[in-house]
Amino acid sequence: NEVCALSKISHPNIEKYMSHGEAQYVKKSGKLKEVSYIVLELCSKGSVFDYLMATDTGSGFGEPVAKYFMKQLLTGLQHCHSNGISHRDLKPENLLLDKEYNLKIADFGLAAAIQGHQCTSQVGSVRYMAPEIIMNQSYRGQSVDLFAVGVILFAMVSLQAPFESANPLDDIYKFIVGNK
Repeated sequence: NEVCALSKISHPNIEKYMSHGEAQYVKKSGKLKEVSYIVLELCSKGSVFDYLMATDTGSGFGEPVAKYFMKQLLTGLQHCHSNGISHRDLKPENLLLDKEYNLKIADFGLAAAIQGHQCTSQVGSVRYMAPEIIMNQSYRGQSVDLFAVGVILFAMVSLQAPFESANPLDDIYKFIVGNK
């Protein structure tokens, strides 16, 4: 799935796909094991999550840093959507940083084609899931990606989630589900 998605897109804010294949490796027991591999661009500065957790402010990124990363995230995501790909698992852990601290959207393992159809799979990370996924409704991939971007932005500037859990029983999430 990741190879299929990444082979359709190429953008400075998306982790670059290099190649993939099959190989064997020797386990500690001495037995050979068949594995699949993907070679991707090196993002040597880790994830936005790691960078966020390492900030000394205790309150997340300041506005200039959040704007810098948000612009790159939205630019890369727009490229995905305009090429018919929805990520469906956006979270700070899947936003990597290259050696110059440029954001790269990564981990397209749950990506889906979005041309003209609704998704029904309940996929993604629960803290970033849109209400329609939690409530087992069909959804547009672009919409759930944008919901996750909003949660990411909130976390970037406040160092916390906008709600305790993505659950219709959570007090804050209940307002979101109720479109309030």
